[in-house]
Amino acid sequence: MTVLNESGVPDVLPPLGAAGGLAERLPGLLVVVAGTRSEAHLLRCVPPPPAPGTFPPPRSPRVLSLVLDPEDPPEQGRVASGTVEAAAGFRGLEAVLLVAGRSARRLGVDAGLEARLAARRLELPVLAVDPDEPYPVPGVLATDLEDRALAALAGLCPEGKAGVPARREEGGAAKGGGLLASLLGRGGGEERREPLRRPVVLLGAVHSPGSGREVASELARDGVEVAGSLPPGGPWELPPLGEGTLVAALDPNLGAALEAAGRRGAGVVRTLCPIGVDGTARFIQEVADAAGSTTSELGRARAVWQELQPLRNRIRGKRIFFAGDTGLEVPLARFLADAGAVVLEVGAPRLDRRLLSEELRALGPDVDVVESPDWRGQLERIERSRPDLVVASPGLYAALVARGQLCRCSRDFLRLGVHGYGGARRVLEFLVRALDRAEALDSATNL
Repeated sequence: MTVLNESGVPDVLPPLGAAGGLAERLPGLLVVVAGTRSEAHLLRCVPPPPAPGTFPPPRSPRVLSLVLDPEDPPEQGRVASGTVEAAAGFRGLEAVLLVAGRSARRLGVDAGLEARLAARRLELPVLAVDPDEPYPVPGVLATDLEDRALAALAGLCPEGKAGVPARREEGGAAKGGGLLASLLGRGGGEERREPLRRPVVLLGAVHSPGSGREVASELARDGVEVAGSLPPGGPWELPPLGEGTLVAALDPNLGAALEAAGRRGAGVVRTLCPIGVDGTARFIQEVADAAGSTTSELGRARAVWQELQPLRNRIRGKRIFFAGDTGLEVPLARFLADAGAVVLEVGAPRLDRRLLSEELRALGPDVDVVESPDWRGQLERIERSRPDLVVASPGLYAALVARGQLCRCSRDFLRLGVHGYGGARRVLEFLVRALDRAEALDSATNL
């Protein structure tokens, strides 16, 4: 596998696009974005992805803009006063998220101080979040606000409950350990420590709550206790987070949230993202093992692959180019390569090898990964390779369609819900429909 860093300016949706999704997932949360008119404009123009088969939802009333004038920098306490005034019109609030990025910093706003001042007056938690705070690896992802917000929310979670002893199986093997145990000196007379079962908290999937629930159901089917998700999918019920819990991310790029959970004492399970059949099987297997549940996903994965065989036959050999922008391109490319597609290139706006090490190993040696791709270079490589389908960011979509390329927008995958075994089927069906329609149109044109 070749990893090339172009140090370009990739086309990426702004992280502020996640503000609406956070407000929808957390009914007790008010999101206040302090910034210039450009940030306010972005909030209106980038709605959260809708659920499959639905229209985009209206902008949440709990996402508000606090517009700052560059010609009149705000005095200390002004942002706090604006936050308090914004919260006064809502009932039942549990917390306020004060989003203050690069432009607010340049205007002299101390977001942490403003949050503390607002919290005293509101008597509510006010969390300051900077979506533009730099990461160890340069680059921007659409999930950056989600990551920083989840890291801040982790501090509000109750302490995790301690694990409970796993239920022991009946029989001689459970009591005495069998022949192997006696050979190793672990006879029946010696007291054995029973493994603990630990509850699991799932992180992420702000824009795909349905597929996140599917993964939770698969874990529960294998005897894993899912204590909740962050963000939660319903009322304001933050999951327990502490020494007695495990945390697993549904998105491989939530590094700040995972670090925050680790600082709370939670165990972090690092494995493949639950995208695709093999990724879901390995995720469930390793999370279940860490949680103290004995299970095997091999048979389940084989059965799902068998069910998907007609779709695999249709996708096999098709050449696919990922232009990137959601941060899920590497797991999606890994799944499609496993399904038989030929992945020409994977564009990654930011490639943190520490977080994506498992994904990169599973991707295989025949796929080229371009870190921080330059959009001009991407257009040239697409023109030369002429792939069967391009997964493009919104900014490149129109330009590629105008050049005759078959494209699907990267945000369409967020709408589908890509996680879990059900997500694997939805991804393949979505791509097969696109290819079938294109071939039908070509046939009609050639008549």
